[in-house]
Amino acid sequence: MKQVLWSLVLFLFAIHSLLAQTTIKETVTPSKTGEPKEMPTAQGEEKSDKERWRFLFYAGAGKAEIQTNPNIPFAYRDPNTGLTTNPGIAKRTGLTNAGTTNFPSEGSGTNQGTVFTLANDKWLFAYGYTSIDLKMSPSNQGTVPLRSFDSSSEHVVRNLRVDYTQKITDVFSTVFSVRQFLRTGNYQWDNVLETTNVTNHYLAFPKIQVNDNMRINIFALGFKFNYFKNWEIEPYFQYRDARFYANVFSTVGIAQRADNLLLPSDPSSIGNAWLYQGLGSAYALPLYNSIQKEFGNVGLRLQYNPYKFLFLRTDVRRNPVLAAWEVRGSVTIFFNKYFGITAGGVYAEAEINPLSLRGWEIGPTFTYLF
Repeated sequence: MKQVLWSLVLFLFAIHSLLAQTTIKETVTPSKTGEPKEMPTAQGEEKSDKERWRFLFYAGAGKAEIQTNPNIPFAYRDPNTGLTTNPGIAKRTGLTNAGTTNFPSEGSGTNQGTVFTLANDKWLFAYGYTSIDLKMSPSNQGTVPLRSFDSSSEHVVRNLRVDYTQKITDVFSTVFSVRQFLRTGNYQWDNVLETTNVTNHYLAFPKIQVNDNMRINIFALGFKFNYFKNWEIEPYFQYRDARFYANVFSTVGIAQRADNLLLPSDPSSIGNAWLYQGLGSAYALPLYNSIQKEFGNVGLRLQYNPYKFLFLRTDVRRNPVLAAWEVRGSVTIFFNKYFGITAGGVYAEAEINPLSLRGWEIGPTFTYLF
């Protein structure tokens, strides 16, 4: 895959060099004195709005919702034998092991973001920063008799992007894009009461914390068409090199067997664990784990600008390897040539980390052409 990417890069810049060599020379005519005289400036020779650099700044706020289902390994000491066991620790799936404590969670909260963009008809440089604060609760899956906890999470997302566009004809261009996506998250579950996945036990913990971060390097080759008036249509192919890391920490808790498959055999011990009294020896295994994946996907970008004061953008991407969709869209309305307002939204399904996201933002936009 990497060899293919380098081949595409070399091919793109080879085309650029050939086009530069075939540029039509300016017509020169002799003057009455016999000296060469340049033709008057041709119409359109002056820089158009697309050829000039445009700076854009956006700052907005909105709402976000997430769904996540982490599995955290645990251990406990059997009070009858004194032996420490790891019930259900078995095959590897995703971050941790099957047969661990399970925290299906969903939450909603606020998000704030800023975007800086500098672009012309060939280059685009962009940087985005988003902060998300969420209050979370147990997901209602209807399969576990009893589950409770208080939870919250904080996320910081950074995006870096560089695009290069090479015009081939008046209606067709190629676009090479390099991006880096960075996300860090902090989760905290308080007063946890959970069941194990494969054993008939309840677990109670005063506190469990997880820190994770994800880095994705993205390389894309797109083909932009502007055959239809006011439309830009860009199908693209994308390669992603993704890395995900997670750390798990917890206080000591307690494990209780559920003889009747419904309630812990000694519910009072659960309350004692939450109050840090009479703690048993259950604990979440300290965990540092990493996942690295490489995969390709396909997408389609659409831009529509029927009037100078209106700008619509959409980006739909499909990850066929992980069967995940990501959909982004925005609309910008300019009140004058410097100032406007932008509203946008995102829907992203879980990929290498067990997190799905939905959200929207709205805020002012400032732009300047030079």
